[in-house]
Amino acid sequence: MHSEYPERTPRRAAGAPAGAGAPSRGPRHDAGGPPFDGSGREFAETKYEDGWDESEVHEEYHDEGPAGRLLTSPGAPTHLRKRRRRRRNIVMLVVLGVFALAITGIVVFLQGLLGPAEKEDYTGPGDGEVTFTVEQGWGPLQIGRALEEQDIVASQQLFLEAVQEVESDSKVIHPGDYELKYRMPALSAAGIMVGTGGERVSYVAIKQNVRTDAVFEEINKATGIPISELEQLSAQPEQFGLEPPVRNLEGFLHPGEYRFPVDTDAAGVLQLMVDATLKELTDQGVTDPTEQYRILKIASILQAEARPDDYPVVAGALENRLAPGNTETGGLLQVDSAVIYGLKRYSLQFTTDEKNDAENRYNTYIHPGLPPTPIGSPADSAIEAAIAPDENDYYYWVTVDTTTGETKFAETYEEHRVNQNEFRAWCEANPDICK
Repeated sequence: MHSEYPERTPRRAAGAPAGAGAPSRGPRHDAGGPPFDGSGREFAETKYEDGWDESEVHEEYHDEGPAGRLLTSPGAPTHLRKRRRRRRNIVMLVVLGVFALAITGIVVFLQGLLGPAEKEDYTGPGDGEVTFTVEQGWGPLQIGRALEEQDIVASQQLFLEAVQEVESDSKVIHPGDYELKYRMPALSAAGIMVGTGGERVSYVAIKQNVRTDAVFEEINKATGIPISELEQLSAQPEQFGLEPPVRNLEGFLHPGEYRFPVDTDAAGVLQLMVDATLKELTDQGVTDPTEQYRILKIASILQAEARPDDYPVVAGALENRLAPGNTETGGLLQVDSAVIYGLKRYSLQFTTDEKNDAENRYNTYIHPGLPPTPIGSPADSAIEAAIAPDENDYYYWVTVDTTTGETKFAETYEEHRVNQNEFRAWCEANPDICK
């Protein structure tokens, strides 16, 4: 290889034995560093791997740049220039990646401070049709969230703002069903739901084992229909398709949730509940009006006297007491729930005089057979048990723990007295419950 620099004998690598030639793997600088020729440039003596063609390799120069940085001269070998270019590209990519991550972090941080961007409201009338249900107890926030989740409005916030913009004396959204559309403007949805853009509904929930007076109170709260009007209609069961011996609507106001247009009158509301009871009876195969009434009386006693798991057993015991050949109780049901119904109270306790009061037509300790009417609104499970009671030999039952509903059954009065004493002992230990 020709050069303007004096020819030099290659130095051996540090630690190599004297006379050892250049190592077979290169190129690399000698461990002792390149010699200096006094021209302001250092010559890096390079060793090459066996088999390289020296005619393709140029001398490598390092000019000392600012701050002692070494700059590669244009005459550096091609593979070294590519290696340095690759390093620069990698460094640039790393720097750009770090910069991008930093920008992303700043954006996320600002979004956390400012909150997510508000969605744009839907335009146009909306698509398709959907029945949206507002459940009892829902407030504006829950309604708006549900509307957004079902893609009826663009966002909860837009709906809440729209409710305030609706021209209405009341901003209250009542429980019930609303006919809406998917992807409709928030103001349109709010207008319908507060009563200015569509039909509103009333919502009434009737619990199990409640009496007509409690049902009438719930209807009054939901609709404003006077209780006196409901009571008058209840005394006219024939208006609802009920025949004698039905005396009133007690037992026929089926438990459940009801939704109906706000302009539904009192008769219409009561008819919905009566129809629900008649449907359950007919679905269970009971179509005779007299038998329907009998089943509702038994079912209402089951609802008040026993736990659902015990309904069939208690129903069997009631049938044993109602049997014509019953000599154990002489046809007397002797159920406390009927007595307190006749007293128009809910207390489990009554006096000896009240127990012997024959003027109470619901006093099943005095009057044999079933009471004049049902004593509440029975659930479907109680109706089913009354229709298909268990066959057993029990005549007596008593709940020995009213907190758990544990009930014990007996075939004779002697056995029953043992169970009664257990209940009395429990009451003595829990006087706050047995009032």
